[in-house]
Amino acid sequence: MSRAPNVLILLVDCMRADALGGREAPTPTFDALRARGVSFGQAISSTSTTTPCVASMLTGTYSPRHGVRSIGGERLHPSLATLPELLRDAGYHTVAEVTGPLGPESGVDRGFVEYNVRPASVYLSDDWGQALIRRIQQRELPEPWFLFLHLWELHTPRKVSATHRGRDHGGNRYNRALASLDSTLAPLIAAVPEDSLILLHGDHGERLIDGYFAYRWYRLQRDLLGARRVQKREGHESDVYEVLIRVPLLIVAPERMPAGMRVDQLVRQIDIMATLLDLLDHPVPPDLDGVSLVPAAFAGVDLELEAFVEACGRVFGAPSERRHGWRTPQWKYIAAPYAPEVPVELYDLAQDPQERHNVATTHPEMVAELRARVADVEARAAAPETLSADEQAIVEQRLRDLGYLE
Repeated sequence: MSRAPNVLILLVDCMRADALGGREAPTPTFDALRARGVSFGQAISSTSTTTPCVASMLTGTYSPRHGVRSIGGERLHPSLATLPELLRDAGYHTVAEVTGPLGPESGVDRGFVEYNVRPASVYLSDDWGQALIRRIQQRELPEPWFLFLHLWELHTPRKVSATHRGRDHGGNRYNRALASLDSTLAPLIAAVPEDSLILLHGDHGERLIDGYFAYRWYRLQRDLLGARRVQKREGHESDVYEVLIRVPLLIVAPERMPAGMRVDQLVRQIDIMATLLDLLDHPVPPDLDGVSLVPAAFAGVDLELEAFVEACGRVFGAPSERRHGWRTPQWKYIAAPYAPEVPVELYDLAQDPQERHNVATTHPEMVAELRARVADVEARAAAPETLSADEQAIVEQRLRDLGYLE
């Protein structure tokens, strides 16, 4: 390599796996990126909540090890090296542009030379985003740079530009927001140097109402009766079903990974750190939970991976709301570790991809096997790093501003 490439991680909050070509929304920018890189069709997030997912991305470890197991209120364990720390020490100018719950109190800012938190109401199409695009276009970022860009456009209330509000851009607000974001991203992607490494990812998925009339009826009820009087049918955080833990993962790495390739084997969010370090010829720490995905892309090697998954439940909710589980290429196991009265769930995804038929009682041996694998991960849990009273107050105010707390 003549020089180290710039690296862009483009993390789109609430981006479902089917957002890359599987929804009724025009996405020419995302389509062009897919043609340039490797897409992983069965990528599994670590949790269904943003902050723990980002901690897993940046440490290559599961939530029990890194210690961030909720949207706010816990700090990243100090014993773990982070991806931005390693790249900063290797000469990268590390920059994070984040929003939502990703305040520095959680410790996910470690290793970033610049860590900028903007209000959730500020989008890439606004002055902030246009200034960032100009900064890249005019090469004002010291090179090589590592930019972690977290976007909120698909998160409720979902950002839809005036030019994308018609049904030709999708039958619900999510699809229209996706088409709108795709258009907004075009100048950003064009500004990034062609030899840069780009990773597109979703932190977690999103439960949606598909179908124009069903969605419109739901929105009408909420508008007339108020959100608190209508059962919430869209969102995330509460469980680990496929719509929440299946996420897009796309890597564009010129001369390092093939173009236009799709990998359908199970891969994980925790594999991102090792993969990027491998692509950059940087030593990969030996104690990560994740592994490099480069062999799967280059040589078609079946990595035979399985995934621990977790749901935190409501913000500062009762422990009984927590869920954890295990995902294999065929099976999904789900349990409530602090609510033994809640039935264990087991789904044969090969036969039941919609997770409608719980077969736990007819496959007790599989339940026992997957429960043991979950227990192995939970046994490595780090002692929690709690926040100070002042930090906790900042976190709670941020979550209140986002609508997570009253």
